[in-house]
Amino acid sequence: MAEQDIINKYFSRHLPENKSVVLGVGDDAAIVSPEKDTQLVITTDTLNIDQHFYADHSAEHLGQKALAVNLSDIAAMGGTPRWATLSLSILHIDHEWLDGFSKGLYKLADQYDVKIIGGDLVKGPLSITMQIIGELYSHALQRSACRVNDLIYVTGCLGDAAFGLRLLRNQSLKINLQDRQYFLDKITAPEPQLDASKIIAKYSKAAIDISDGLLIDLKRMLDMSQTGAVLNIDKFPLSGAMQKYIHDLVDLQDIMLGGEDYQLLFTIPAKSQNQLEKDFHKAKLPIANIGKIISGNDIQLIQDGKNVELPKQHSFDHFA
Repeated sequence: MAEQDIINKYFSRHLPENKSVVLGVGDDAAIVSPEKDTQLVITTDTLNIDQHFYADHSAEHLGQKALAVNLSDIAAMGGTPRWATLSLSILHIDHEWLDGFSKGLYKLADQYDVKIIGGDLVKGPLSITMQIIGELYSHALQRSACRVNDLIYVTGCLGDAAFGLRLLRNQSLKINLQDRQYFLDKITAPEPQLDASKIIAKYSKAAIDISDGLLIDLKRMLDMSQTGAVLNIDKFPLSGAMQKYIHDLVDLQDIMLGGEDYQLLFTIPAKSQNQLEKDFHKAKLPIANIGKIISGNDIQLIQDGKNVELPKQHSFDHFA
């Protein structure tokens, strides 16, 4: 099967073009039509085999994850995702894999009304690069916008994906089968926090998605904002499943250092706290106030009302 045949069979589901897509898959480049008075927000992520996933990773979950990690970046900026391009490198044609991958990709794309408008297909080691183009209707959420006395919030729960990765790497860990599937889903099929982002953008100017770990991603915000932070470990949100294993198979350093959560970490002025929490409660979306922005450039940790030592290693780094 030729390259164009593969594209036509597996990656042309959003044809024909709609109002926002003037020209989509099939030409040398795509043409889109942004809405009036919006700014474009653009992000790109690459997933490589044996670095970001394993060969036995479900193709459908991989298609979903490749898109989800980019959608998470758009959510962290306060944007609305609109269009995506895919660059896919594969060693050989595997129709079962391609079918599963494209199903996962388009399932999530349709959930958030994102149109796949083009890309590239090449022969080589399995690698997936996606670019998402979104629109900003108001202000962008930026890492550099933290202010002293802002409250620090996080969506969802912390540490589930990191524990899921441990389970993938160590099959001998003994846990409840239902809990195991829960944790594996968190690492293999992350859920971008786009609905939460719409609420956050009403009250916040600063946000980041937690992809590399709570502490390292918070430190990135603090460095760009030239501020420090105090975190209350007792307020870290943990899932019901995680609470069963937190002091047995998982410790608090795993919660602070583990990445891949793809939750949103953001700050708000204290005056907005009540209304923000009301909006999240109404939307039935979980959030937790875990700390406060302070002057200086350090992260301080508090547990049971006492200062505790900050872990020395913040998180995984590709080139460390």
